[in-house]
Amino acid sequence: MNTVQSLGSQLLQNLLSTSVIRQDDWDKLPLERKEQLQSLPDAVMLLNQLIDLKLLADHQLSGVSLASQVRPGPKSALSADDASPHVYRVLVVDDEPTNCQLCRMVLSHEGIQCDEAPNGVAALEAVYSKPYDLVLLDIDMPRLSGAEVLKKLRENPPSSHLKVVMLSGRASGDEMAQMLTTGADDYLTKPFSLVQLTARIKAALHLKSAQDRSDLLMHLMMTMNHEMDKTLHARNSDLVHARNALVLALAEMVAYRDTESGAHLMRLQHYSRLLATEAAKSPGLAGQIDANFIELLECCAPLHDIGKVGLPDYILLKPGKLAPDERVIMQTHTTMGAAVLQKVARQHSFAATFLQMAVDIARHHHERYDGNGYPDRLAGSAIPLSARIVAIGDVYDALRSRRVYKPALSHPEAMAIMTDSGNHGQFDPLLFQVFISNADSFDKMYTELQD
Repeated sequence: MNTVQSLGSQLLQNLLSTSVIRQDDWDKLPLERKEQLQSLPDAVMLLNQLIDLKLLADHQLSGVSLASQVRPGPKSALSADDASPHVYRVLVVDDEPTNCQLCRMVLSHEGIQCDEAPNGVAALEAVYSKPYDLVLLDIDMPRLSGAEVLKKLRENPPSSHLKVVMLSGRASGDEMAQMLTTGADDYLTKPFSLVQLTARIKAALHLKSAQDRSDLLMHLMMTMNHEMDKTLHARNSDLVHARNALVLALAEMVAYRDTESGAHLMRLQHYSRLLATEAAKSPGLAGQIDANFIELLECCAPLHDIGKVGLPDYILLKPGKLAPDERVIMQTHTTMGAAVLQKVARQHSFAATFLQMAVDIARHHHERYDGNGYPDRLAGSAIPLSARIVAIGDVYDALRSRRVYKPALSHPEAMAIMTDSGNHGQFDPLLFQVFISNADSFDKMYTELQD
C-alpha cells in the first residue's frame, strides 16, 4: 500500500473511532460502497465522500433539503456572499498527526489555509513567525499544554483578535467551558462531527472578520479626524493650548482640595503618554492608538478625579482608613465626575471627542480587568482603553506618593505590590506587560517630577 493509500485508510479508521462518522451509519452502507471508500487512493476524495455521508445523515434526520447544504468550493472560503479576497489562515495544534490531517483536510476544503504544529512549543514558534486568524488548539499535549499556550497567547497576542478554539477528548464539558474565562473563544469536545468542526471555525472567523473591519473603520475615522484637526491646527493651536491649560488648572484645583499636588497630575500625563506610545507598537493594540489618541489622552488624564470636588471633607480628608459606608461614598467620585463632563459634552457638541474621552477616564479608571472594580464592574475590553491606560499610571503614582494615611514607597516596593499575584486581575495584561517593560522610565519620571 502506498503512502497516500495508507493515509486514506488511517483517516477512515480515525473518523470511525472518533465518531466523526457514526459506526451505525457506516454499517448501513452497502458492501460495494464500503469497498469503494476503503480502496480510494486519494485521501482528499475519501474525505469528500465522508462529508457527503454526513450531509446525507443530517438530511435524513432533520428533513432539510440537501440542496441547501451543498458544500461551497474552495474559492468560496466562508460564504458565497463574502467578496473579501482575504484567505483565512488556521494553525492546527495536536500531538496526534491523524487529527491534524483530518482538521486540515476539512478546513482546506472550505478554502482555509492550514498549517500544523505537533506540540505547544512549535505552536508558539509558528504564531509569532507568521500571521494566523485562528488557532485550533488541543489541550492534552506534552511539553506545553494547550492551556499554557492559551495563557501565553493572551498575555502577548501575536496579532489583533486572534481566535483560539480548544479541543479535548478527556476534559469534561465544564472544564472546557472554563477555558472561555481564560481567553478561549470556543471549544470542541472530542469526538466531534465534521459539521461541528466547520461550523465552530467559521463562526469564530466571521467574528474576527467583523472585529477587524470594525478596527479598520475606527482607524479610518480617527485618521480622518486627525486630518481635519491638522487642517485646523494652525488657527486653532492657541485654542488647544488654552484648553489644555484650563484643564490642568481645573484639575489642580480639585487636587489641591484632595491634598494632592500639581506634580501628580503632570506625572500622570507623562505616564499616560509613555504607556500609550509604547502600547501602540503592540500587534494586539494595532489600529486603536494613534497620535491624536495620545494627545487627547495626555490632556484628559488630569481630569480622572474631577468628581472628588463633590465629596464631603470628612471623607476626602480623613487621615485613617475609610469605613465601608464611607468607601461607598468615596467611590461615587467616578460617577459624579462623569456626570459633570457629560453635561458639558451635551452643551458643547463640537468638543465631543475630547469630552467623551474625559468622561470615560473619570468614570472607569477604577474598573478592574477581571470585572471586580467600580462603578460599573466592567471587564476586559469593555473598559475604555483610555481608562485602562490611566489606571496603571494612577496606581503606580499613588503607591510612590505620600498620603496622610500612608508613607511614600520606593520604586521596587511599588513594583512588588503591582506585580503581586493577588493583583493580576486588576490591569489589562497587555498594557501591564508594556508597563513592566518601561518601569525604569516610570521611575525616572517620578524622580524628575517630584512634588
